[in-house]
Amino acid sequence: MPVNVGCVRVRELPNCTDLQVQNAIQHMFPAKAQRCNVKLNKRLTLLLCAFAGNCFVLLCVGVVSVQGSVRSRVTISITKPSEIKIDAELSRPVNSWSFRNAYAGVLGIAERVDDFQVEGAVTRKVVTGEFRSDLKASKISYTVRLSEPTAADVSHFSWLVGERGFLLFADLIPLEIHNLSAEFLLPEGWTVESSLPRNANGQFEVAEPEKAVFLVGHSLSKASSTVDGMALEVVLSGKLPFKERDALEPAINVMQKYLALTGFRLPGKSSIMIAPLPIPDKKTGWKAETRGSTIVLLINPNVRFERLRGQLTIIFTHEVLHLWVPNSLNLEGDYDWFFEGFTLYTALRTALELKAIDFKEFLNTLARVYDSYRSNPNTLSLIDESERRWAGAGTQVYVKGMLVAFLYDLMIRRESGGQTTLADRYRDLFSRHVADGANGNEVIIALLGSPPAVSHFTKSYVENGAQLELKRILSAYGLSLESAGKGSQLRVSVELNEDQRRLLRSLGYSN
Repeated sequence: MPVNVGCVRVRELPNCTDLQVQNAIQHMFPAKAQRCNVKLNKRLTLLLCAFAGNCFVLLCVGVVSVQGSVRSRVTISITKPSEIKIDAELSRPVNSWSFRNAYAGVLGIAERVDDFQVEGAVTRKVVTGEFRSDLKASKISYTVRLSEPTAADVSHFSWLVGERGFLLFADLIPLEIHNLSAEFLLPEGWTVESSLPRNANGQFEVAEPEKAVFLVGHSLSKASSTVDGMALEVVLSGKLPFKERDALEPAINVMQKYLALTGFRLPGKSSIMIAPLPIPDKKTGWKAETRGSTIVLLINPNVRFERLRGQLTIIFTHEVLHLWVPNSLNLEGDYDWFFEGFTLYTALRTALELKAIDFKEFLNTLARVYDSYRSNPNTLSLIDESERRWAGAGTQVYVKGMLVAFLYDLMIRRESGGQTTLADRYRDLFSRHVADGANGNEVIIALLGSPPAVSHFTKSYVENGAQLELKRILSAYGLSLESAGKGSQLRVSVELNEDQRRLLRSLGYSN
């Protein structure tokens, strides 16, 4: 019999490293560690989402506060494999309902919605994902077919496979439903986990359905801790080569770093949920996405973890930062070049500081990213690339954005004599009083370009499409770049002046 369990709510659009950037980072751990989510080839994809294998990790951070009383009520029932039934009682009667039909470059999501019915009214399907009734009504029901996911959509959409599933309200709940309470009717022995607290009736309060994420399944296990006042929970499902506390410790270390970086405490509870990747793809080592307060990470359980803690640390350095940027920033617009590209570089720096990688691997990773950049050059600005991210390959948002962050960090370190770094800009970003809904590009560009000496930098590489001539630029910082042969080599120059040596030591160089 189904078991009545409380419901959950999570948060938002996907933040995940692009497939091609991932390749560059997977090599941070040699040989048999795992292949990050893509073929080992010329394209970089999830840079620092890193090496985990086919596991599915959901890092949910419960930061949603319900605004006002929750009036709509939703019940989700799992009675058949790969299918759910949803009954909803809306807070007010309407005669029009719509479902999200496109996300992260994937179309046709709403085609899974079936048997849409409105109590007391005649209903018709206008187009895919759009329904109308002849009378206004407040009670609706429908089913959603959750067919087996593919490598392209497994971290973006709801799915149910075997004894577990990943449910996202963004593709399950009509866009017209906002504040709601939800409950689940699950198969016997199943439970549901989320970052959200339950109300007195055991239901989960959902203020922003498009950001709500749920992990359901059999035999979920968890461990929890507090990180400088921020609640953190790790939830595991399925057979994995590690326990909850093996993932909890590196996550704690990363969260401590980003609290220090931003000076901002995440509200509510953060939850890391891990489960096996549900697709039999030998070329996919892992998949990751951060949606609001939730990080989804899918790891291949067949991948060997030779340096487990280091690999998990690298995964978290990228995905956990998304809990702050952009998910804790109420900015509008397409500034993906910053919250993806700059996040990749900051995650790489954090992995170095946490000793998950050494300085040589730090430089090697940047060299591989540069090779990816050179393989697909264009003249678009990073702002234009961000606007078109899901319309094409979208690689430059990651690779060029990461390299621009690297150059910016070098520049302000040199200009300030090592007193200022890119990391300082994150604290400035969170300490400034920025109006809700402000344009993200305007805010970030103003922040980065505030010192007059570097204002031309953002103009050239962010607002315009200037090409990155790294070999010429890096020599002034005591670094040499050689691009002959199979791949570029980024090294510390043989001869360094005192200023160059000081700058490189501030980056982590120890000789």
